[in-house]
Amino acid sequence: MPEIYVVTTSYPERQGDAQGHFVAAEVRHLGGLGNVTVLAPGAARRSLWGERVVGLAGGSAFGFPGALQRLREDPRRWFEATEFVASAVSWLRGAPTPTQLVAHFLLPCGVPIATGGLRAGTAAVEVVVHGSDARLFAQLPLGKRWLARELIHAGARLRFVSSELQRLVLASLPARERRILQTRSHVEACVIDVGDALSRERARRLLELPNDGRLAVVVARLVESKRVHVALEACERIPGLQSIVVGDGPERDRLMRRFPNARFVGHVERPLALSYVAAADVLVSASLDEGAPTVVREARALGTPVVCLAAGDVRRWAASDSGIHVAP
Repeated sequence: MPEIYVVTTSYPERQGDAQGHFVAAEVRHLGGLGNVTVLAPGAARRSLWGERVVGLAGGSAFGFPGALQRLREDPRRWFEATEFVASAVSWLRGAPTPTQLVAHFLLPCGVPIATGGLRAGTAAVEVVVHGSDARLFAQLPLGKRWLARELIHAGARLRFVSSELQRLVLASLPARERRILQTRSHVEACVIDVGDALSRERARRLLELPNDGRLAVVVARLVESKRVHVALEACERIPGLQSIVVGDGPERDRLMRRFPNARFVGHVERPLALSYVAAADVLVSASLDEGAPTVVREARALGTPVVCLAAGDVRRWAASDSGIHVAP
């Protein structure tokens, strides 16, 4: 069977953990194609559904509420991040060459881990580019030419989760590197997995919510870039609409003071978060800093209408899905 390695900075530590659930959904899919080994930071790692999970150094640099936020909070975590890169490269160089390597996040999993851990041309390399890593790459003042050449030398193919991110990253490159990587890139959103979806009625019974109440749900990390305050301001304008916020982060206390009528349930296990989405009359998202917003796609998979702003590719999705309403 094919041997598939997945390198990621975000992966669930246990069943129900929401961290890196979009990577986990893809790993579960890849498990039907071959033997999967996941490399992720943090020693406390175990298999979720038959994949092999290798826990590496650097766990404190990554995790909730996001790597960039954690690194800004404590610059010493950069040393931990460097440890993860070094240990992942070392592991790859000492392991048998895989059939395929999938790197989730352009930085650091694509470059320098995938490009530095494998000999060029020995395995198919796919780099999945999400939102935060794409924007970080595009904003780098120096080094993009070198990073692009590393990807080219490794024969890597780029999979962008949205066309917006593809345009952003490629436009930031010098012309020669842009032309080459353009031919090696495509757009494809990550696999989603909502498990055994609950109906609205069953979800409300589980959550002990009134069946006749009107309910809006916001699911997000409570950081400034997610613009949860904008979503809640919109909800407040609709009389009789109860708002529930699922998620946590440094903005929580400020949001709770500003929106005392909203209910904040905090960071919950993923099945419970999906239950809130299934129970809602509408999911509201005001973030503009997204590529292919997973929560929007999950809400639609659960049959919940979505009101959002034009982040990533949602306007294109809305053209073929009447359940997605993009606010002007």
